[in-house]
Amino acid sequence: MKKYIFMAVAGMLALSSCSNDDNDVQNTQNAPRQMTFTAGFGDGATTRATLDGSTKKVSFVAHDDISILSAKNTNTRFTTEEGGASATFTGTATADSKFYAVYPYTDGLTLDPSTGIISGVTIPSSQTGHDWSDCGWDPRAPIAYATTTGTSLQFHNACALLKITNDRGDAQVIEVSCHEALTGTFSLNTESGALSGSDGTAPYAAVMQVPADQTIYIAIAPGEKTGFGVNWMGTDHSFASKMKHSPVTFEAGKIYNLGNTSDWDEM
Repeated sequence: MKKYIFMAVAGMLALSSCSNDDNDVQNTQNAPRQMTFTAGFGDGATTRATLDGSTKKVSFVAHDDISILSAKNTNTRFTTEEGGASATFTGTATADSKFYAVYPYTDGLTLDPSTGIISGVTIPSSQTGHDWSDCGWDPRAPIAYATTTGTSLQFHNACALLKITNDRGDAQVIEVSCHEALTGTFSLNTESGALSGSDGTAPYAAVMQVPADQTIYIAIAPGEKTGFGVNWMGTDHSFASKMKHSPVTFEAGKIYNLGNTSDWDEM
């Protein structure tokens, strides 16, 4: 009898040991670890970090960062040390079957993995050139997104860009407006690329303190816009504008040339 009791206890200990080993494997799989993603732009993308006016070639710049999300990961920052048309982003995350990315990194993003919708993406209403001699747009403004089941990310643009050449003189502000949402906080459908939002969105976008003879790009949410217009206010408070009376549609990933401010109507 003692022999049987001893064998039973030994068997229970062996099962317990196997169970602990399984838990250790599961915990290791769910533990955050350093990961690397290789990123580029797909679909002939023409908007983001560096834009050559003739070739429309896009490239990342050193220290760019992206948001990485998945069912197992909340909004996590990944960074690249070197720029280029293709860049390697590193960070710490838990391995998962599918990852979602937003460029640039944005605080407060949340993911619904059942729908692939990311909430909290932001196109700033007030946009400022980080370095007018560099790219001519606010580096926070043009949003791009990507998904992957591996480690390769092909980003797609979620915004349209409006190109304006300010040859009228130093501007205190250049503003675009319409009846629909242009900027603010949106939800991004990573399946269709559509941006949607009501609360937290604004029907305008403004760029402040634009020097004379400077070309700028303003990022906006794509879609059909009504009552669309653009206004220029000089530092001397002079005013000019250009209006579009019929509906106009802007597509993501495209640049729309609104011309020279000197051609706009003075008010």
